[in-house]
Amino acid sequence: MKRLFFVVVALVMTSITTAWGQDPMQPIPADENIRVGKLDNGLTYYIRHNAKPEGMGNFYIVHDVGAIQEDDNQQGLAHFLEHMAFNGTKNYPEKTMIEYLEKIGVKFGANLNAFTSWDLTQYFMTDVPVARETVIDSTLTILHDWSHFIALKEKEIDAERGVIQEELRTRDGASWRSTISMLKAVGKGTKYAERNLIGHLDGLKSFSYDDIRSFYNKWYRPDYQTVVVVGDIDVDKVEAKIKSIMADIPAPAADAAQKEVIVVPDNKEPIVSIFTDPEQQRSQLQILYKSQAMPKQLKGTVMYELLSIMKSYVSVMMNERLNDIARKPDAPFLNAGFQPASGFGICPTLDVTGGSLMTQDGKLLAGYKALLTEMERMRRHGFTVGEWERAKQNLLQSVESQYNSREDREHEYYAQRCIDNFREGTAMPSAETEYQLDKQIVEMMNVAMINQVAQQLYQPGKNMVIIVNS
Repeated sequence: MKRLFFVVVALVMTSITTAWGQDPMQPIPADENIRVGKLDNGLTYYIRHNAKPEGMGNFYIVHDVGAIQEDDNQQGLAHFLEHMAFNGTKNYPEKTMIEYLEKIGVKFGANLNAFTSWDLTQYFMTDVPVARETVIDSTLTILHDWSHFIALKEKEIDAERGVIQEELRTRDGASWRSTISMLKAVGKGTKYAERNLIGHLDGLKSFSYDDIRSFYNKWYRPDYQTVVVVGDIDVDKVEAKIKSIMADIPAPAADAAQKEVIVVPDNKEPIVSIFTDPEQQRSQLQILYKSQAMPKQLKGTVMYELLSIMKSYVSVMMNERLNDIARKPDAPFLNAGFQPASGFGICPTLDVTGGSLMTQDGKLLAGYKALLTEMERMRRHGFTVGEWERAKQNLLQSVESQYNSREDREHEYYAQRCIDNFREGTAMPSAETEYQLDKQIVEMMNVAMINQVAQQLYQPGKNMVIIVNS
């Protein structure tokens, strides 16, 4: 599968280095206010002081594993295990965790929650009042228990089976079914086409206690985990607490299983997925082109930021064209959008370039032709100087706006940057560093560079996936 970032490097490296006088492969300096460390057992932690809102803190533990790590007899158990984390741990048996947190104002479902994806399981407590040291200690102890000390009592497992089965029933709507249909197409030839996160009714009824314990013991390990704390806290004190409280989490064995790196295979002929459902309100279509994502070790570099801004240029200009079409009285679609080479959000090795649209009934083919035509117009002929100048002003305004609002960033903003750095290797610069770098890159670009990128975003027909929901 084509690696877009290598093509871009080959196309623009010389001109960028000449115009800029800097090495695009250098790493972007991290925000000095973010404390990053790793314990001897392999657990990574990120801590940052932030006073928006004052007196509150957000606490996270991220497991870099999910449904893709399940064996065939464990389908749905990554999600099931997430539920079990609230049904008893070493230090908080049965429902005492929820009871304690709600007493201090951390409400289950709103401030206390978790989610499971294909390659990720994340637990969080937000807007925790952190004025008292005992509350910080208790909250970190909960993260500690979620790392390696979930009780998994048999009576609690059996009680949760019915809860998950009901969730499976209520989730089974047109939107969810269309998502699974899309995954079967985009992830064809891999486990991503086989895992539906929540599992199947027969398996949820019959899996053994050993099945879920085996998944838990194999994958809930500190080398695949990070703790993130952002809030109105003393960074030094919280770091000392993490080192003390998390110290007894056992390190993985020398021969511990390693996650499989899954790469979605190429397809020479287009993969077409047509999903119809009476619950669908509108007809929708996506034209997607697959490519390999940039390696994690390069995502913290200036080159990655450079490529991201180039793609932002393409996105702004292409979406303006599509919006112009949608505003016409005889428009072939109600709305349409285009996203160049973005992460798929599910498979970490996959990027997807593509357009999407929504039409009135009976206009799907006309919408498809119009979107494909505009994508090809972009690829063959690029953009005009006028389009580029308007996009440049939009991007500069965005950079200025983001910088000017830097004092209003809340805990979640910084936490997500830390999580993305752990999982994907992306940079987490200070507001000042990011502002200076992005402004410099935006001003350095010219329309010829952007058109070179646009021409290389995809090759017609190759690694193409067409998704229809109607």
